[in-house]
Amino acid sequence: MIYVDKTRYLYQLATINQPLLLTRPRRFGKSTLVSTLEELFLHGVAPYDGHDSLFKGLDIEPLWPQDPDNEGPFYVLHLDFWDLIKDCNSVAAFKQCLNEQILHFATESQLELKTICSAGLDVFKLLLDAVPDGSVVLLVDEYDAPLTHFLGSTDSATSEDMAQVLRGFFANVKVRAQKFRFTFITGITRLKDTSIFTAGNTIADISQDPEFGAICGVTREEIQRYFPEHLRYASSQWLQVPLEQVCAQHVEQLLNEMTEWYDGYCFDSHGATHVFCLWSILCFFREKWTDFDTFWFDSGGLPEILRKCLFNSSWPERLNLLAGESVQVSRDAFLNPSTLATMQPEVLLFQTGYLTLKTPYRGAAAPDKSSMLLGIPNKEMEDALSRLYCVDFLANTQGFKIGFIAKLRTAIDTHDETALQKCFNELLQGVDYEHYPLTQESGVTNTLYIGVSLALHIRVIVNHHEAKGRADLLFDWQQTTVVIEFKYAHKLTDCDNLLQQAVAQVLDRNYGDTFAQRQHLWRLAMVFCAESREISAVQTVSLQSFPCAGGPPAG
Repeated sequence: MIYVDKTRYLYQLATINQPLLLTRPRRFGKSTLVSTLEELFLHGVAPYDGHDSLFKGLDIEPLWPQDPDNEGPFYVLHLDFWDLIKDCNSVAAFKQCLNEQILHFATESQLELKTICSAGLDVFKLLLDAVPDGSVVLLVDEYDAPLTHFLGSTDSATSEDMAQVLRGFFANVKVRAQKFRFTFITGITRLKDTSIFTAGNTIADISQDPEFGAICGVTREEIQRYFPEHLRYASSQWLQVPLEQVCAQHVEQLLNEMTEWYDGYCFDSHGATHVFCLWSILCFFREKWTDFDTFWFDSGGLPEILRKCLFNSSWPERLNLLAGESVQVSRDAFLNPSTLATMQPEVLLFQTGYLTLKTPYRGAAAPDKSSMLLGIPNKEMEDALSRLYCVDFLANTQGFKIGFIAKLRTAIDTHDETALQKCFNELLQGVDYEHYPLTQESGVTNTLYIGVSLALHIRVIVNHHEAKGRADLLFDWQQTTVVIEFKYAHKLTDCDNLLQQAVAQVLDRNYGDTFAQRQHLWRLAMVFCAESREISAVQTVSLQSFPCAGGPPAG
């Protein structure tokens, strides 16, 4: 078994004399963190039951005994709210499960509770009444699972009823604060303005604390330290190099690609710390034949609330994110979301792991402390979101056909007008006509705008304003700037004449001159025919090459 030693963070947590909340996306190691804290407070760092401590040789071993408050023994109550709620079909059922779990814990701990026969029994309060001061360690994993479980309920009272149950539970943390040695709560969402924690408002949110930016996930340095043999094997597989010949340069090359795919998550308000998704790293190393894939995304479903966030945005908003642009969010919307139902979509996408911090909002490096930028963290999420959007765009729901993206790239790289025409027609034939009708020129250009953007993850411009007019479609790919003028023909017999009109228009107006920054400027004219439902005519207007990137000379 391989450990990534995060125990120095656990010692830091244990020294904070306040209940703590930490939120992270799913599969970032929250549950492992909670289980490790449970072991630490139950058994400490000394040998027990005839074997060494699980913390032998770890950072915390010499630190833990230094604090007399860590001596114990402690009543360690570990509650997994997701596990409690998963089979419940009502708020009452959850409350019953919660009470039963606490009663079971009391029995196992040989605690006698003053039982009262009442449907509204607060068993947690009775438990706290039965223990000495400073003896309880409360660990709550996935505190928000009961809220999200009933989010789609048609009964508007259900969410408020659940909030009331949680409010009552966490009120005990404040009212009986003297009973607790340590309280640690995890979840995915941060709902500071809901009244969940109002009754227990002593809870400190450390989710964006720079000190704990790497408490979940794994840094590049930790991968190098704890996975050296995995890196060597994966380098051998990925680069097709015999294992005995793998050198530091090969490992560095692999790490750079892993960084592009799985790094980039920032939970640090100062923006100084970035982490890899640990789940993706573990899955990557588990593969016998090394391959980069969307491991984190594929491991979970897409709840309805996230689906709404992803698909209610406009195509320009979606495609700008895929092209590497960021979205600006106010500090208040980011730090003080009200409820899941009313939370700003980009904030929810951040909390659930689809977006991440791109700029700091605290500290000297923060460009604007009243807002921050959110964006896609890495290639894994870029690829996953692209696939999701393809399902919404293409009629076959399977995404682009195998080999399509490679053909599109090659067509542009080789400036092959016929190959590009075929790729565009494949795109146009694959869309859902009901949602993307091709009944006029704008429908064709907008459909290609979406398709090319999704396929290449680049910024495509429709109707680019220039000195003498507007270019219909314009984009950069590798060393080529592509400019296309479209015409719409109702009959095949009109295509030749319209093609010549498009050619003349490109020549007369010099489309692309003010935009081109690449080595090649490729200008084309195309005609879409409604009768054949395809691009029926294409012609390269000009292909200019420049000595170096920068486009045509001024003037």
